Amino acid sequence: MPDTTGPRLSIDALNRADTAQALEMLAPVIERSPWLAERIVTRRPFADRAALGAALNAAILGLNEPESLRLLRAHPELAPSAPDEMTEASQREQGRLSLARPSAAFAIRLADLNRLYNTRFGFPFIIALHAVSDMDAVIAQFEGRLKNTPHEERARALGEVVSVVLARLARLSEAGPAASIAVTP
Repeated sequence: MPDTTGPRLSIDALNRADTAQALEMLAPVIERSPWLAERIVTRRPFADRAALGAALNAAILGLNEPESLRLLRAHPELAPSAPDEMTEASQREQGRLSLARPSAAFAIRLADLNRLYNTRFGFPFIIALHAVSDMDAVIAQFEGRLKNTPHEERARALGEVVSVVLARLARLSEAGPAASIAVTP
């Protein structure tokens, strides 16, 4: 069921907006990466939400290594020590699985996993929380992905970012769920 309480993102309004307004509209979709939103804004007009989703997908998966690391490092780790510093969207997504304020024992476990992951890959573990049902699935992916090569994991993390961005776009857009927008490698 789409979220009807927050701001809506109209493709028509996005296409008509000046650059500053368009960037503001995309801010809740693209996690703390206004430089990426600027690239998307220059690709207007978009025919519909699917076209915007395709542009987001292509832009994210087309990043070079330094840009992809910049994007990935803009995302919060799971259960951060200062959850109120996360974006509203990240707070909502992590809050669904009680990650914004986990139990003490679970927070220690996640802090250890976050440290191991960041040391190995140089960016926080990113998972599309909207696509997992519970914390067991999150932990299983966290532990399994620590075995990936840095190249494999960067590609996987970018795919997770695309999934998050498209889910946020679906939630914010007036048309509801984005069943027709898919992550394409």
